[in-house]
Amino acid sequence: MKSVADSTTHSIHVMSGRSFALTFNANPTTGYQWLLANPLDSRYLSLVSNEFFPPPSPSRVGQSGHQVLTFHSLRQGMTSITMKYCRPWDEGDCATFSFTIVQIT
Repeated sequence: MKSVADSTTHSIHVMSGRSFALTFNANPTTGYQWLLANPLDSRYLSLVSNEFFPPPSPSRVGQSGHQVLTFHSLRQGMTSITMKYCRPWDEGDCATFSFTIVQIT
């Protein structure tokens, strides 16, 4: 029996034409990474970068860090970003989801 997925929901406000970042705890040594669960609405957002930052020194092998996804807002309106924490080769086994409602002014 699978356990219930963990999920969080956030709302943010950004100005049109500005970039913003979403930061997630991540540990790529396990094979897991944060992925877009649904395509972005390209009328409102574009993905600028997706980077992993290890913990500050002294770090240990297998220690988690942060995955930072940077987006750029394109026009006024409302959209959402849905993320899932999965192994890219086994997306059916995602245990964590994040929903972010984005209000662009």
